[in-house]
Amino acid sequence: MRLRWVRGRDSFLTETGARAREWLGLDDAGNAVARVIHLDGPMTTARGRFHAVALDDEARLIRLLPRPPADGDWLALIGGRVVGRAAAPLAAVRHAEAALQ
Repeated sequence: MRLRWVRGRDSFLTETGARAREWLGLDDAGNAVARVIHLDGPMTTARGRFHAVALDDEARLIRLLPRPPADGDWLALIGGRVVGRAAAPLAAVRHAEAALQ
């Protein structure tokens, strides 16, 4: 089953510019039936490598940034079930479409 893929709401910055953090697979009726999401890894800056980022000024809320799995940092999901992992978003899209066959 071929889906129409659109960008999700969130993006992240890379050296080459902004990239989508989430892709949504829509069927012919426009319903989202699959998602491909990017798993954030540790953040590297000039000051070092960080595995957590504060979300507020007092650091009461933090977001953990674990190392992505070795088999890829893009997850293909149908419903709430992971159907594949990949190193690139297009490969994860193909995993999701193959799982719908």
